[in-house]
Formats: sequence, structure tokens, C-alpha cells
Amino acid sequence: MTTNADRIQAAIDKAGSHFVSVNFLKKDGSERQLTFNPKQVGEIKGTGRQCNDPDIFRIVEASKGHWRSFDAKRVVTIKVNGEVTVL
Repeated sequence: MTTNADRIQAAIDKAGSHFVSVNFLKKDGSERQLTFNPKQVGEIKGTGRQCNDPDIFRIVEASKGHWRSFDAKRVVTIKVNGEVTVL
């Protein structure tokens, strides 16, 4: 069975170094949009504990350069190279 996390990871892998845009619902129900470059990497700051949840994606937001995360189970759409996928 293919999960949202599998579909999102496949889209991110397909993007290469192109920007990816994700729309998802926050815990409070409001919608949020993040844009990131999957090839941008760096040190993740925080608790120092690794997240073992396969549904949590950690990315660097393109507009601010801050680390953000989103839950694959809450993703509504993902856009890669102009192609929008509704999950």
C-alpha cells in the first residue's frame, strides 16, 4: 500500500534541485504553504533527538531559511515542476 509519505518522498526525489511547494493543514486546522529546495541541507537545530516518525518531513523553508516540518498525513497538495498532486 502506498502512503502519503511514499508519494511525497517520490515527488521530492523527482524534483531534484527544483523547488517543491507543499500545502498542508496545521494542527489548528488552518492551511499552511511551504516552499523548499530538497537539495538544501544543513544542520537541524533543536532537541538533538532524531525524529523516527516516517510521516514527518523536515525541510528548510526557502523564503526564510528556517527549518520547518510537516506531517505527510496532513498534506493536501504537493507541487513539483508545475505538476500539482492532490493527496
